[in-house]
Amino acid sequence: MKRKISEFTTYYPHAEYRNVNIGRAAELVDGTLLLPGEEFSLNDTVGERTAENGFTTGYIISDGILVQDYGGGVSQMATTAFNAAFFAGLEDVEHHPHSFYIDRYPAGREATVAWPTKDLRFRNDTDHGVFIRAWVDPSSYAAQGSVTVQMYSTKLWDVDSVESERYNYRAPATRTLTTPDCEPNTGWSGFDIDVTRVFRKPGSDAVDHRETFHTSYTAADTVVCRPPGSNGGNGGGGNRGD
Repeated sequence: MKRKISEFTTYYPHAEYRNVNIGRAAELVDGTLLLPGEEFSLNDTVGERTAENGFTTGYIISDGILVQDYGGGVSQMATTAFNAAFFAGLEDVEHHPHSFYIDRYPAGREATVAWPTKDLRFRNDTDHGVFIRAWVDPSSYAAQGSVTVQMYSTKLWDVDSVESERYNYRAPATRTLTTPDCEPNTGWSGFDIDVTRVFRKPGSDAVDHRETFHTSYTAADTVVCRPPGSNGGNGGGGNRGD
């Protein structure tokens, strides 16, 4: 592990469940060593998000709306690790953007996870080991929190990210729910975006190769809550992310 080849930090608003869940995920990721050819799996590394594994309940995305379940906030770790791997130039094997855009993450360059169906996986496609560091600076009522992921190895690439303009905007719908766990929400538009990863040999201005990621975000619906038993309820199961 000759040098730091990438580092990425994301920030989050204060919520104790985020401190607990992101902190626990960082604790489990920290110290991971990927030998040449090995894959990193966030689900395998972090494990199922349960109370016994050190996680608590928090907000996740299910069927395009926010609900509470164990592991809420772990996707913050997935997004941070994805970006660290992105700028380290490691091979993307599996990542899943959130169904709708969350504005504290870089558009088109973020990832969600859900046990056991959605994972974040990347491969050490180099001839050198990669050592991963991860930690959380917890939030408080006075300050936002942050999670940082660093990768150490032999540097093979200088990596840049080039983002397109957002396009194909889609307007949010309005959903009225009567479930007891309904969480009201003000919706926002969906859109498409393309992010290109640009690889250069260290110190060179010449582009060696490029890799483009296309992301299509659905609109985040406006959610209106009504008392259980009243008319107009709609909802259901669907895509989930921690």
